[in-house]
Amino acid sequence: MGIKIGDIDIAQQTLDNEFRLGVLEKLLEHIVNRNPNINKPDQNQLNQYRKEVIEKLQQKYPNSGIEFKKQ
Repeated sequence: MGIKIGDIDIAQQTLDNEFRLGVLEKLLEHIVNRNPNINKPDQNQLNQYRKEVIEKLQQKYPNSGIEFKKQ
């Protein structure tokens, strides 16, 4: 039995999220690899997207200490 918060099984939810992200990554790779003329984001755009997602997570979980660390 995993850790639960209310009715949420944290381990199960984490695995579900990992699975869904993995499927999305494969789908995106498929689309990009089969469309060479697609306008792909550059590294600056990717960093901007990451910052925007972090900001949304910070708003949703203000006491979590989530911060953006440049990769």
